[in-house]
Amino acid sequence: MRVLILSQYYSPEPVPKPAEMADALRRRGHQVSVLTGYPSYPSGDLYAGYRLRLAERTNIDGVPVVRCFEYPAHGTRALGRIANYLSFMIFAPFASVLAPGCDVIYVWHPPLTVGIAAAVIARLRGVRFVYDVQDIWPESALLSGMLQPGLIVSFLSRLERVVYRLADHILVVTEGARQNLIQKGVPAEKVSVARHWIDVRVFTQVESDTRRAIRDRYGWGDQFVVLFGGNIGLVQGLDCVVDAAAALPDDSTRIVMVGDGTDLSRLQERVATLGLDRRVQFLGRQPPDLMPALFAGADALLVHLKKSELSRLVIPTKTMAYLASGRPIIMAMEGAAADLVSAAGAGIQVPSEHPDALVEAIETMRRMPESERAAMGARGAEYLSANFTRDTVIPEYEAILQASAVAGST
Repeated sequence: MRVLILSQYYSPEPVPKPAEMADALRRRGHQVSVLTGYPSYPSGDLYAGYRLRLAERTNIDGVPVVRCFEYPAHGTRALGRIANYLSFMIFAPFASVLAPGCDVIYVWHPPLTVGIAAAVIARLRGVRFVYDVQDIWPESALLSGMLQPGLIVSFLSRLERVVYRLADHILVVTEGARQNLIQKGVPAEKVSVARHWIDVRVFTQVESDTRRAIRDRYGWGDQFVVLFGGNIGLVQGLDCVVDAAAALPDDSTRIVMVGDGTDLSRLQERVATLGLDRRVQFLGRQPPDLMPALFAGADALLVHLKKSELSRLVIPTKTMAYLASGRPIIMAMEGAAADLVSAAGAGIQVPSEHPDALVEAIETMRRMPESERAAMGARGAEYLSANFTRDTVIPEYEAILQASAVAGST
């Protein structure tokens, strides 16, 4: 099977799924190619070493990759983001002529506009496309603060339904997200729940002395370290975490934020203004291969999203990495992600945007015997290995892609 992966984001950007999909399918004997943009996520600045062109061919880890022009922007200004999304939507179909032939297209969403590019490319090539919906638009754009209710949101709602109608099959992460699409008129047989996965090998290979080395490197000493890793944007609602840090009883706990995003600078200024430098530390964006070591150095790992009906339907991908790391989790959100951690017995769940509850969870975790925290982490790793490894989940994606390829050829 020849698979074209269409994603506006791709390695080296911290959006691992498209690249992991490419690698997994290639290892299973399929011919894989990628059509993507130039890396600028999440900061909105073009990565060092790249120069914007209309299109270019390259190769990443044995996979042919075509990059096409996009306007680099990912700030809080709606016009910048709209220009970013529309530029990729317009230029991707033109650049697709440089990509090898394919039998089916796998499309990673967001943004919603990538679905229009997918529909055009699929029509040009006479193939079908499978649409993997990670964020439900326009709800996620509203939650991020990028858009406000009005004409643009109404237009995106109509566009959403058009994309869903054009897609040959749709993948979502949770049953709640599936029901959301069905309520919007998508036929039930067209939507499948496709689980996240993770390659656990990068976590099992962490050296035994890594924990102490990481703690020494970053000056954590004997503090209880709660680590948040991932995008630092408005959707994450991390003001609550800063408020919780201010409300902690003393400096025995440090909250470490690893990542980059549109809200990073503001949060850094707020922490400095509040004099919380001893309690909150920002490490910026770190190489993906360092993350398992950082997780190993922490005492607990934190998930937090702004409170919304949409947040109940999603499972942040960092949750899989947290489980694989074998560290206990503080899940500051409700819905599918909280249900997952509860089923695994891997941590403590509290409501999002509730600083007092978050402080209580952190203090409860800190006061636990190390053996109890270790048991939580071990249960999480065991649950993940049974349900969310790449070898367990990828065949489900592969079967859906193959069915679409066959249907498209008849």
